[in-house]
Amino acid sequence: MNLVVFVSDALRTDHVGCYGARYVNTRTVDELAAGGVRFDQAISVAPWTCPSMTSMVTGLYPHHHGYLHWDAPLPEAPTLFEAAVAAGYDVGTFVFDENYLFKGLPHANVVGTSEKLDGAIAWLRGRGERPFLLFVHSWATHMPYDILHAERREWLAAKEELMVGIQSGAAGALETVHESYRRAVETMSESVLASLLGELDELGLRERTAFAFVSDHGESWGERFADKEDVKGIYHMHGATLFDEVVQVPLIVAAPGRLEPGVVWSQVRSVDLMPTLLELAGIPVPDIDGASLLPLADGTEDGDRLTFISGTDMGALSQLAVRMPPWKLIHHVDSGREEAYRLDVDPRERESRPADVPLELRDLLYLELESADQREISPEEEAKVEARLADLGYL
Repeated sequence: MNLVVFVSDALRTDHVGCYGARYVNTRTVDELAAGGVRFDQAISVAPWTCPSMTSMVTGLYPHHHGYLHWDAPLPEAPTLFEAAVAAGYDVGTFVFDENYLFKGLPHANVVGTSEKLDGAIAWLRGRGERPFLLFVHSWATHMPYDILHAERREWLAAKEELMVGIQSGAAGALETVHESYRRAVETMSESVLASLLGELDELGLRERTAFAFVSDHGESWGERFADKEDVKGIYHMHGATLFDEVVQVPLIVAAPGRLEPGVVWSQVRSVDLMPTLLELAGIPVPDIDGASLLPLADGTEDGDRLTFISGTDMGALSQLAVRMPPWKLIHHVDSGREEAYRLDVDPRERESRPADVPLELRDLLYLELESADQREISPEEEAKVEARLADLGYL
């Protein structure tokens, strides 16, 4: 079975029709969900791209693989790409910027940019009889919207304009940001994703291809900041916090003839994607943090999966959270401060109640913290991290 992974960066679940959005046209995503399995509570294990995407393709939590900034040492763990190549698959990866995502990662075979779909479609058309893994990471829904990242001057100017609007706190400016995002989501669904799925249909590949649609994290627009002037960059949109608007993501897996359409309501993790795809392809799954989602999809397993979420700051682990409904407990590494939210009665995470958290959940978090990779970051490394984040508009 062929494998296709489509990642829509910074996509909020509340802007996707099959997750309840009412005023955004995501018909193509919704049709994909109707023919596949939609995971209603999928949690990203990190709030920004670098650690999140690495977890997606290694099946390891960020605090285990240690790839917490763009210039960190590459993890030695096996990857989805490596497993696919070993099983005889052709692999092609298209990313937002070839200088960042999966750079130097063995077997990823980054062959082009995803800013336009031409390269990915040409790669698909060049396949022979061998099975393939196509991985597309799209920035169509990443701030700033509707501007190609390659057009650096225009991209930075658009990003700055959006930030000024958010910092103003003005209702009109925020609605402009929200409307730009809605248009970007519609473009992703009805142009980019629709074109890719249409090409699979044209080539007669759809019925023998497992297709995963997912996001690496969600998005925010300064809602958590009382003083909007404190919102300094994209890092404060996603990256700085572990609230659900940033870590809850859409996840849909469609595999004709292998998965019956349906909805899984239990909590799952982004580290579960790699083992799911490998099982669908009949490829052995290595010993990793994630586990295949197929037992949940076919009803042989039920219940929420315990999830850890890693927050980073300037390349170091800064927060570690455990999420197990109905609770989320967040530990701030440097200060030891805790936040805790009872999600069933406080879904917007407004009232922190650390004293009420079940003791066993706190014990699990602190035990996990002991296993975390907490390598010291030198001043030189920190300066390099800062420069790279500034180049991406995060600072």
